[in-house]
Amino acid sequence: MTQPARQENMQESVITVSHLSKRFHDGDIDVTVLNDINFTIRPSERIAIVGASGSGKSTLLQLLGGLDKPTQGEVILCGENLNKVSEEACGHLRNQYLGFIYQFHHLLPEFTALENVAMPLMLRKDSVSNIQQQAKQMLERVGLKERVQHKPSELSGGERQRVAIARALVTKPKVILADEPTGNLDSKTAQHVSDLMMALNQELQTAIVMVTHDMSLAKTMDTVYELKDGVINPA
Repeated sequence: MTQPARQENMQESVITVSHLSKRFHDGDIDVTVLNDINFTIRPSERIAIVGASGSGKSTLLQLLGGLDKPTQGEVILCGENLNKVSEEACGHLRNQYLGFIYQFHHLLPEFTALENVAMPLMLRKDSVSNIQQQAKQMLERVGLKERVQHKPSELSGGERQRVAIARALVTKPKVILADEPTGNLDSKTAQHVSDLMMALNQELQTAIVMVTHDMSLAKTMDTVYELKDGVINPA
């Protein structure tokens, strides 16, 4: 059952997608991957996007994060049109409002868990001591209090993904964009990681947009969209 506090927060949008389309050109070939996509993401909302491989799910996530530009349409992130700002401003908006989690954790191997989690905060003007404190607190929240000085090679797959979750959440973003975050884990570890994400969603009121092939995971979300033939519809 949806919590009352979350119902109150569902009134305003953090991301609004309007008439979003994406085409790729390869010589004489013109491929439409996304066609006139429209939907809204509200604070603390949990959205799953499902669909066959190659249906454009990851492309859509990149557009939501301002990592690629649409052919048509717009993405409004917390009142800012990502298509109309400079690359520098777009990067600032990403750091301020978004967190990213991928199937493969993309941790830097030469750095400790603490240093990896602290990196998004390094872009902000804050003291090193405050940054380290915030990173340490987030690692404690994901159950890695005793692993802060360990490098990725010294962590299990599930622990590495928990570090990636901590890194995504350390800036207290409005939205987490997650691309198959449990796809590289065994079923038991995947369940632990998904449970952790849902708990942090409740605790921090951060919206989640998750691309997944796991329908059992998708069904735990508030809304499930299916992407098929470039069009998105409620599943």
